[in-house]
Amino acid sequence: MARAGRKDRGLVQRKDTAGKPVWYVRLWDQGRERWFGSFANKTQAREFYEARKLEQREGKLFPEQFQRRGQVTLEQVIEDYIAASTKKSVSDDRRYARLWLKEFPGSKIREVTPSSIEKVRQRLLDRGLAPSSTNRALAFLRHVLNLAVRDGLLAVSPMIQVKFLKESPGKLRYLSLGEEAKVCEAIGPMYAPWVRFAILTGLRQMEQFSLRWEHVDLERGVLTLPHTKSGEVQYMHINHEAQIILRSLDSWQRSVWVFPSDNSRTHMQPLNFYHRHYIPAVKKAGLSGVTWHTLRHTFASRLAMSGATEQDIAACLRHSTTALVKRYAHLSPSHLKGVVEKVARFEEIEAGKTENSVPTEIKPGIEPVADREQVA
Repeated sequence: MARAGRKDRGLVQRKDTAGKPVWYVRLWDQGRERWFGSFANKTQAREFYEARKLEQREGKLFPEQFQRRGQVTLEQVIEDYIAASTKKSVSDDRRYARLWLKEFPGSKIREVTPSSIEKVRQRLLDRGLAPSSTNRALAFLRHVLNLAVRDGLLAVSPMIQVKFLKESPGKLRYLSLGEEAKVCEAIGPMYAPWVRFAILTGLRQMEQFSLRWEHVDLERGVLTLPHTKSGEVQYMHINHEAQIILRSLDSWQRSVWVFPSDNSRTHMQPLNFYHRHYIPAVKKAGLSGVTWHTLRHTFASRLAMSGATEQDIAACLRHSTTALVKRYAHLSPSHLKGVVEKVARFEEIEAGKTENSVPTEIKPGIEPVADREQVA
């Protein structure tokens, strides 16, 4: 019997790599989640689901008969991976999917070998793709092929024999006060407060532009971030100047979004703002190597230069550990500078210890004669 509103359990609609709607069947069998498909329409998916559920009740379900090892195409496995994804956004996955399907058009997964992957890796580098970006593409393929191994479509993933590229940490780029002033002047008075707000809060671009007024508590100075990189709801305190900027915005009169687009029903699209307003302003200011994420680095760098500890910086950036904030340690006016200065003053310190030391012949509880005279 169909469920109310024809919302059948186990039927999931997704879009394939071309953006076309397709249907998948999700079924739990022997403690494992199995995915089948894709199906061109919901009717086909429902018929398949009901037939498999009947086989499951009768003990006749053998999922492997629908999944021929090594014979399925890479495109099918990629579509299954995207369909099973729990990410809020799969735009990056779709970009990587197009990349790999272009390199392996119509290929079966058994035809994707370590050597063929390494050739693609080299081609990406030859095209000028950075090692870090190349590694992200490789990581996507690794996830996809691991899914194939899990579901019995491959015996071993070829990615086991493929090495990832060594990534350079690169130079930490943050804005000086002068550079910040140049960017704000170049971007104009309308958007300068948006840039300043990013520096004052360290929000990621999507976190800032998807901020709703209902998530802003100006009385307590707290923002609620329902969609974050960690996948969890997070809360952050904002300083007084950031509160002043929010109070100066009038978008609350026409939109639910703090930073709306020209169409007040939607928020400003980050990429649109980035390429149409932010990057032209950076170029006009004569700066290089400055991205939107540079504003987040600026936030963290100024915390470090103000004497904040690694733990404080990690908390303000909403990182679970301090591993990613150690890059800012050299900016902190640490006590270590005072510590190393003691090397130059070693003789002075030792001499002071000698002058202030208590004679060994004086027993506890007996005052030195000189001290008694001074008291008298």
